[in-house]
Amino acid sequence: MIAVIADDFTGAAEIGGVGIRNGFRVVIDTKVDSSVETDILIIATDTRSQAPAQAADLIKKTTQDLLALKPEFIYKKMDSILRGNVGEELLAQLHVSGKERALLIPANPVLKRTIKDGTYYYDGMPLNEFSFTNGTVKKRVSSKVIDLIGGETGTDICVISTHDELAEKGLMIGNTSTLEDLEAWVKKVDEKTIPSGGSGFFDAILRGRKDAGKEEFNPVHLGEKILYVCGSAFIDSRLLVKASKESGQEVIYMPEKLFCSDDQDERLISAWTADVIDSLEKKNKVILAIDNLECGEVENLPAKIRKAIADVVENVLSRSKVDELIIEGGSTSFSIIQRLNYTRFFPTHEFGPGSIRMRIEEQKDIFLTLKPGSYVWPESIWEYPVHHQMK
Repeated sequence: MIAVIADDFTGAAEIGGVGIRNGFRVVIDTKVDSSVETDILIIATDTRSQAPAQAADLIKKTTQDLLALKPEFIYKKMDSILRGNVGEELLAQLHVSGKERALLIPANPVLKRTIKDGTYYYDGMPLNEFSFTNGTVKKRVSSKVIDLIGGETGTDICVISTHDELAEKGLMIGNTSTLEDLEAWVKKVDEKTIPSGGSGFFDAILRGRKDAGKEEFNPVHLGEKILYVCGSAFIDSRLLVKASKESGQEVIYMPEKLFCSDDQDERLISAWTADVIDSLEKKNKVILAIDNLECGEVENLPAKIRKAIADVVENVLSRSKVDELIIEGGSTSFSIIQRLNYTRFFPTHEFGPGSIRMRIEEQKDIFLTLKPGSYVWPESIWEYPVHHQMK
């Protein structure tokens, strides 16, 4: 069995899609269960949104629990654009795994994400200059990968190329511009090394295995009632939702005055829920989303937004028929599944990069589809407005 620790839920689903694409059985869980039988076991965490010390502690425990299952290796899934506690989490895994070094390959040339001479590029532009970072909670101030993962972690960190030898100890980040680079990095992984990075590196690892196969293609017919939850902070995502609303699609935005006072929050949540339920009765597709919020500075706003969305989704599912729950954004999706007490998932179909449909162990009547906020919606699950350009 291969084990994976993912730093957010959409990343776990993305890796699950890579697994089924290569013909492996995949289970995604939120905790380690020794009774599970599968080819690839993916543990979904939400460490990307946690404080560094809290994230490191969870990674240590998860690694220890997985090591007890004696997996062939443990892959550490990181955000492809290096958000989160990258250095701290890798050091925590190194600490308990008995490994001496970690090889981090976050780049994915297929998705126009490359690293050259230690600088991260998206579609040829340095990462901190690209527009999709402008909507994140923490704007990227550097495109240097050592800066992005936290050069202050107190360990040896270096950038290397495919023709270099691996360092004896520490964290190494690989320059990656082509698919051939990914394949070259796979050949450098040995029993002393933790493989880590994005879905592209994991895909290259699986494709190089003798037991790899191909996903059986079966056409997917989505259920009648579809609830989209768009919780991503990425600006392109929000612009697409706005364009969809202007084209006539049913979009129900979070109330602008939510969080202005504790007294009215509950009333506004109830009204928001009622609007979504009413729309689902009239339409087959409804988009729940975030736009502008008033009230100035709100303490711990991202967490409050996630909680409010989870409240509404829980209320809607308890009172209205939904066949397909389609969620954008890792922290948003993790908050929702925690509220709904969903813990185990079985990937069944990959609509496109990062967009994965899954069965839910605890809820047989709903399919769950996840998509990272920075990825493009596949046309098979999102109705693009006429003339809207996919980015």
